[in-house]
Amino acid sequence: MTDTKIILLRFPDGDVEYRSSGSDLPIGVLVRSRGALWRVRAHERGAVILVEASLEDQASHGPVTAPTPLGERQVLLETILEV
Repeated sequence: MTDTKIILLRFPDGDVEYRSSGSDLPIGVLVRSRGALWRVRAHERGAVILVEASLEDQASHGPVTAPTPLGERQVLLETILEV
């Protein structure tokens, strides 16, 4: 059994979402969530603050896939990419 952390993601539009991850998200790491690519900018009051990834990051990491709709399945962070 693996340890799964619950992470609060705060998006630039003010929305927040809970996701689970096997590890902490360091500042600067790229994250794929909500069908888009984001970069971790900061950690504030227990939340991970995200900013939109640059066009260069988006181009080098391939097309963005549509997010899985919420439902009965466990909600996981879609992808974590190393800087």
